[in-house]
Amino acid sequence: MSSLFSVLIVAALPLFAVASGAPAVASQEIAVTIDPPRHEITGDTRIVFAPGTRSVRLRLAKTARIESVRCGGRDLPFTFRSGAIDMELPQGENSVAISFRAGFNDQVSRHPAAGEDPSYGVNAAIGSEGTFLGGGALWYPLPEQVPARRKIAVTAPAGIEAVTFGARLSRETSGGTTRSVWQEERPVGGLSLCAGPYLVEERKAAGITLYSYFYRDNAGLAPRYLDAAARYLALYQELFGPYPFEKFAIVENFFPTGYGFPSFTLLGGSVIRLPFIVDTSLPHEIAHSWWGNGIDVDLSEGNWCEGLVTYLADYLLKERRSQSEAVEYRRQLLIDYASLVTPENDFPLSAFVSRNDPASRAIGYGKAAMVFHMIRSRIGDQAFFGALKDVVRQRMYRAASWSDLLNAFTRASGKDLSDIRSLIERTGGARLSLGDARSRRQEAGWQVTGTVRQSPPYFAQDVPLRLETSAGARTRLVAVAARDAAGFELAAPGEPQRLLLDPDAEIFRILAPGEIPATVNSIKGSGNLIGVITRNCRADQGSFRAFLASLSQGKAGIVDEAALRPEQAAAHDLLFCGIPGDLSLLPPGAEPPAGEAAPADSLRFTVLQRRTPAGGVFALFEPGSQAAAAQYGPKVTHYGKYGDLFFSGGANRRKATAAPADAGVVSRFPQ
Repeated sequence: MSSLFSVLIVAALPLFAVASGAPAVASQEIAVTIDPPRHEITGDTRIVFAPGTRSVRLRLAKTARIESVRCGGRDLPFTFRSGAIDMELPQGENSVAISFRAGFNDQVSRHPAAGEDPSYGVNAAIGSEGTFLGGGALWYPLPEQVPARRKIAVTAPAGIEAVTFGARLSRETSGGTTRSVWQEERPVGGLSLCAGPYLVEERKAAGITLYSYFYRDNAGLAPRYLDAAARYLALYQELFGPYPFEKFAIVENFFPTGYGFPSFTLLGGSVIRLPFIVDTSLPHEIAHSWWGNGIDVDLSEGNWCEGLVTYLADYLLKERRSQSEAVEYRRQLLIDYASLVTPENDFPLSAFVSRNDPASRAIGYGKAAMVFHMIRSRIGDQAFFGALKDVVRQRMYRAASWSDLLNAFTRASGKDLSDIRSLIERTGGARLSLGDARSRRQEAGWQVTGTVRQSPPYFAQDVPLRLETSAGARTRLVAVAARDAAGFELAAPGEPQRLLLDPDAEIFRILAPGEIPATVNSIKGSGNLIGVITRNCRADQGSFRAFLASLSQGKAGIVDEAALRPEQAAAHDLLFCGIPGDLSLLPPGAEPPAGEAAPADSLRFTVLQRRTPAGGVFALFEPGSQAAAAQYGPKVTHYGKYGDLFFSGGANRRKATAAPADAGVVSRFPQ
């Protein structure tokens, strides 16, 4: 994923668990008409159940109205309470026809950058800007079992094109309406549907039908997206096996989502225009076609698919470009975790369902991606990707758990991966440092001895150590058991210069404070932040509060600088609006950057490390005006890995991060 924005594709997870003993569904046909001026949908559905079915329960939005329920040509009694339709089928009948209507008009946020919720609070909306009907909105009668076959026809005003799951069987405009028909041979989950005044392009690539459904303003970008989709589909079919759906479509949304559904992705128009999305979010979503959509997630052991797709898309593509990019990406995952996750908000991967704040993202996406990297490093590429192909062959259109994946990796490699489970089932990770590193000359060269220290809680794993010498560098794995320390001896061909613990971020561990740069994420992850309004703050308290909320710090206290006591400042992380008039209010060991006040159409945001035994961070939020605070403030949260930002002229002009000290993980010789 690009470091500029946290635009994360989200796989469409199941709407609800398939009910045990629920009747099998042979087929479902749905026909709906979209009425944008009324924010309404009307429809009919016919559902065929397995022979002998009697009791039936369907789900439908609580606010919907059921026009009729018929079976065998007659009205069928039913109840509709709290979103559940219950009925009893007559003896010998196994199908039911339902007519319904419902209104959906969730309001789209005009400041969508200010939160972590990937839906921005919109489950379903029908209007002149466009239509989005998410599966969770229950916009059509939904059986408890996924049908074996499913077909949907969508009618809308002329020029309003619709797209949903499955193959497009037909598409036509006549009599003032546009109609399309879609069919799934292997339905997955509950349907989502989108519609808008799209310009549609189509092509074939690698036996797959590709579509773009873009608004007019972005239609010129369609060829670039279709070319990229063809390229990434070919790559992932080589790695995982055949693409599991009837088509792949890139669809534009009228608010800035990043969704991955079975057979299409839904990207907001502002997202599509970002130049890096075609090589970041797009391949991420395409990988979700196999992992999370084609193969569902068994949530009983946690959601593994976001971490796997992060590794197979966001990370793997960087690795293929250069090893330096790969190392930087892995290191950033560890920095994000250390900056954002605290004992209070931590949880094991086995409890991850979906992201809802920066900490859950650092766990479910970042930590999980590192776990998959550790597995791949241990068993090798042939066994790793071979195991993924086996999972695709065995679990496609079914659910898979962490255990299913670990078992596949074990079978493919013959290696014991039992210690990996501790990283899935326990919170946190190993806290490691170097101790007592010494070098001495011997007849045949040099020898370096020392210990790898571990603080509780203890984890067992192999830790990479790199020894740099006058004759070159060499890396060795040191087995660290689940205890406080492990000794090591390293033979050196030349005079030792530096010893580094895990310098390329190959394992998941909790970084020491000296390894973590001061960044936006340091503020987002603070557990004791206070906002301080100075006399030269150029934003009102409401705007400052909104800025704190955009950094997931909406509950942080706010005080005027005159009321901030020195002992209070020393005990908290601090975020100043403006530079304090009384510089003694700044935490000991820190100095504000020199320079004139920010111009009116600009915003500076600087995060600095506190050089005190207690550590911590403080930040300076310097909008040049109230308007600049409103325009640029919500953007800061998307630059999580940076500690020095400057915005002006409608764009980011500077982004940088100070280097960490690396204390505790680097030993230099001679000492």
